[in-house]
Amino acid sequence: TILDAAREVFLLRGAAATTAEVARRAGVSEGSIFKRYRTKHGLLEAVVADVEREPAFISELPARVGAGHVFANLEWLAGELLEYFRRAAPVHLLAWSAPSGPRGRVLLSAASTPLATLRKVAGYFEAEMHLGRIRRADAEVVARSFVGALGNFVLLELLANAPESSPMPEQSYIRGYVAVLARGLEPDAPWPAAEGLDAALAGLYEAPLAYVNLGS
Repeated sequence: TILDAAREVFLLRGAAATTAEVARRAGVSEGSIFKRYRTKHGLLEAVVADVEREPAFISELPARVGAGHVFANLEWLAGELLEYFRRAAPVHLLAWSAPSGPRGRVLLSAASTPLATLRKVAGYFEAEMHLGRIRRADAEVVARSFVGALGNFVLLELLANAPESSPMPEQSYIRGYVAVLARGLEPDAPWPAAEGLDAALAGLYEAPLAYVNLGS
């Protein structure tokens, strides 16, 4: 389709992409593109809007509340979010880098898909907390941590220029992150005494930073 071709060309050529290149990739005349989208920026807006559609997996979240193992659900959700970010993040970055275009109208809208997705993930956490399946906490903070950790994984993939270049396999990251999250969310997990936590944090900030070679 024209949108698929436009997405490929824009991601390959950036703002320098032309509608003629898109037309060749799509196998249509350049005039047919202008008839539908009027301008190149209109075409870019359509490409962004295409990835802004709500991901199908979001509609499955309500049915997973209270069903199955909550941390198995989180592994499933993490995998779906990674695939969403892999499709959407390059287009969002492209739109942000364009000299003019949809970034203000679409990407910063309160109704944009990333923000709407965040709210619905927070709603899922809130519902599981209400059932007592995970420990009570600020659902939005937990959702931002969860969604942000997965978005960061994809961002590092983009910087490395390929998923296979990631220093950690996807499934290892998902299981490892959910396991870390689980230890803090289990209903019966003891919370450290305030004085012990303060001492641990003080030691953390007094210690020198240790840099890890991710390539080793």
